[in-house]
Amino acid sequence: IPVLGMRDMTAFGAPSQSDRILKRALDLAIVVLAAIPALIIGAVIAVAIRLDSPGPIIYASPRIGREGQRFMMYKFRSMVVGADEQKEALLDLNEADGPLFKIKDDPRLTRIGRFIRRLSLDELPQFYNVLLGQMSLVGPRPPLPEEVESYKPWHRQRLAVVGGLTGLWQVSG
Repeated sequence: IPVLGMRDMTAFGAPSQSDRILKRALDLAIVVLAAIPALIIGAVIAVAIRLDSPGPIIYASPRIGREGQRFMMYKFRSMVVGADEQKEALLDLNEADGPLFKIKDDPRLTRIGRFIRRLSLDELPQFYNVLLGQMSLVGPRPPLPEEVESYKPWHRQRLAVVGGLTGLWQVSG
């Protein structure tokens, strides 16, 4: 499965304003309906993170959104504090090609982190990003700034749409 694939969408036409409004309304409706269960589950996860390891409960990651807008994407912290600084020392374990960095059994993960990542519960705080309009429920994952820096000009087409909380990467395991 290609990590980044682009198709010429001119034959299909750009999404109309009404299409964008409908998608945004659907995003908001689903987030509002899921808010109470998400808050309850989130409270349990927050307590588990606090008991499992020292550090903040929420991790904020800089991302690049639609039209190149920079924003902070929120997640439940699933790694030890300082995990970003440890990345360079683990580059030889990287299992992904290109600008992505993935390690199957990442040693930086906490016990709770492994569990919430397996169930994708670390993504729940991104409902806030959806409410702010920075993300959608479905779309390509918002890339890291260093990934965008390595894009070729044609890769930037990916930034024409709002990034999503879930997409091909998540449903493909």
